[in-house]
Amino acid sequence: MNEITVHGNVTADPVLRYGRNGNGTAFTSFTVAVNRSYYDRTRGQRVSQPTVFHQVVAFGTLAINAARSLSKGVTVTITGQLADDSYTPDGWDRPIRRHRLEAADIAVSLRWATATVARNAKDQATAEPAEPTPPAERKQQAEPAEDIDRGQE
Repeated sequence: MNEITVHGNVTADPVLRYGRNGNGTAFTSFTVAVNRSYYDRTRGQRVSQPTVFHQVVAFGTLAINAARSLSKGVTVTITGQLADDSYTPDGWDRPIRRHRLEAADIAVSLRWATATVARNAKDQATAEPAEPTPPAERKQQAEPAEDIDRGQE
């Protein structure tokens, strides 16, 4: 199986769309930025590497829930499959190589935020989503609790 897990930060608020002229399957796409670094013993410091950006797409109920729940800056862990998203522009003889991560599951990190979990009713799983929470309210809800002791971090 071609399964991959990516852990990073959402770069912009996901937008929910529907395929086939707005009447098809719900989907959302967004980008996740993965910041990488390592400790160099010879220098005695952390060395940052270039950020890697992953294009993510989710379908169906997962897309609806992601659009309702995620916003720019939220740390997520995404499990899914890599898919070829390459194409050859008109007039070119060589393709532009790209890939995307088709999400099977998306989890929100609770390291710096809190979350309230609300199960969808079975009849709501494929229903038209309610108006999503505005990004400003989502960010306010995602602020870390101030009374938590972070002594071990």
